[in-house]
Amino acid sequence: MCINYRIVNTFIKLSNYPLPLIDDLLIGFESAMWFMSLDMASGFWAIRMTERAKLISAFVCPFGHFQWVRMPFGLKNAPLVYKAVINNCLWGFVRLPREEEAEVDQDVLDFLQLECPRGGVTEEKVPALTDTMTVFQRNIPTPSHMGPVLGRSSYIDDIAHGAVSWDQLCEDLNKLLFRLRYWNISVSLPKSEFGQQSIPYLSHEISAEGIRATPKIAKGVHDLPFPNTLKGVQSFLGSLHYYHKFIEDFPVVAAVLCELTDEQIRSKRDLSRARESFEILKRKIVSTPLLRHPDRTKPFVIIPHANRWSACAVLGQEYDGVIHPVRYTGRVLHDAELRYHIAEKEVIAVLRVLQVFRTLIEGCPLEVYARYSVLKWIIQSKTADGRFVPWGVTLSHWNLDIRKVKKDEDGLAAIMGAGLLPENI
Repeated sequence: MCINYRIVNTFIKLSNYPLPLIDDLLIGFESAMWFMSLDMASGFWAIRMTERAKLISAFVCPFGHFQWVRMPFGLKNAPLVYKAVINNCLWGFVRLPREEEAEVDQDVLDFLQLECPRGGVTEEKVPALTDTMTVFQRNIPTPSHMGPVLGRSSYIDDIAHGAVSWDQLCEDLNKLLFRLRYWNISVSLPKSEFGQQSIPYLSHEISAEGIRATPKIAKGVHDLPFPNTLKGVQSFLGSLHYYHKFIEDFPVVAAVLCELTDEQIRSKRDLSRARESFEILKRKIVSTPLLRHPDRTKPFVIIPHANRWSACAVLGQEYDGVIHPVRYTGRVLHDAELRYHIAEKEVIAVLRVLQVFRTLIEGCPLEVYARYSVLKWIIQSKTADGRFVPWGVTLSHWNLDIRKVKKDEDGLAAIMGAGLLPENI
C-alpha cells in the first residue's frame, strides 16, 4: 500500500543525510576471493514511527482513519532515514532505546555483548550526541566493542562485501546477520548472493579479477534504432553515462551526439556522423572491458592522450609486468582549449584524472607516461605565467613520476595490455 504524500512532502524539511558515491562502493575488493551481496526485505517497515510522524502520515480510506505504526513508502525523507539506520547497523554509532532493546532476542544481545534490563524499563539520563532529535530518538552511544561490522557502507540497503577466505566471509556474514537482527531488519534471500566468486552489484559484476559493467541496456542494444527525437538521444546518452568509466574515449565518441539539435534530428539532415557515433557506442557498451580493482598499496599509472578536440586518459596499475586499466576518463575540449598545443592538451588530460579520481589516488605515487616535456616543465619552471600557473599549483600537490615516451617506443608497448591505449597514440 502506498499513499500519495505529495502535499505532505511540501511541508517536510528535506534531510541532509548524504548518500555515498557509487564509485566509492566499488573499491576495496583488491584482496577478496569470495563475495556476498545482500538486499533487504520490506526495509521501511523496520523503522518505528514517532507519535508526531504517525499524526502527519495518517490517512483515510473507505474502512476508516488509520495511522502508520511503521514507516511507509512515499514520504520524502523515508529513504534517507532508512539509509541512516542501515549505516548505523553497519558502523555501530548508537543503540536502540531501552524499551525497544528489551524486545530483542536474548541470543542477539549475548552475541553483541549488550546488557538490557528485562524487569521493567526505566528511563536513564543519557548525554545526547546531537542537539536535535534524530531517527534514533535517544542517541544512546554503543559500547566501544560494537564498532564497524564490515568496514564498508551500503547504497541504501544494497550491501556488497568480499573476504580473502571462505571462513572469513562466513564469520563476517554471521556478525552482520546478528547486527541486522538487533535492528529488526530482514534479508531478502531471492535477491541476495552468498559465497560466490562473482556477484552482481549496482549493475556491475564484481569478482576477484576486477569489475565489469552489466548494463541492462546491453540486452537489446543490437536492435536499437537511432532515436527520432532529441529526448531519445539524451535518454540513450544518460543510460550510458553511468558506465563512462568503462568506455574508452566515451566523451570523444559521444560529443557528436551531444551537439545534435532537435531540428537536425527531425529533418534528418547530415546525421551520418551522429549515426556512426551511435553505432560505435552500441558496440562499446556490449563489450565493456574488465577493470582491475585499484590497489592503494601500489603506484598508479596515468597514460594521457589528446587530439585536436579532446583530452582522454587511462588510470591503470601494473600487474606482472603489464599495465591493466583501472578507470577511463576524458572530456571534449571547449572554446580556447581547441587552439592549445597538443602538449598542453596532454596536461589537461592529466589534470582530468587528478580531479575525477582524487579520492581514489590521493596519497599514492603516480607514474605519468607523457609524450611531451611540457608537464615536467610546468612543475619545475619558475618563469611560468598565464594558464600554466594554476596548472603548476595543482600538479605540485601530487607525487608525480613523469616518464617521457615516444609514439613508437617499444618499451611502453611491451608493458601495455591489449586495447588499453586509444587509437593513434
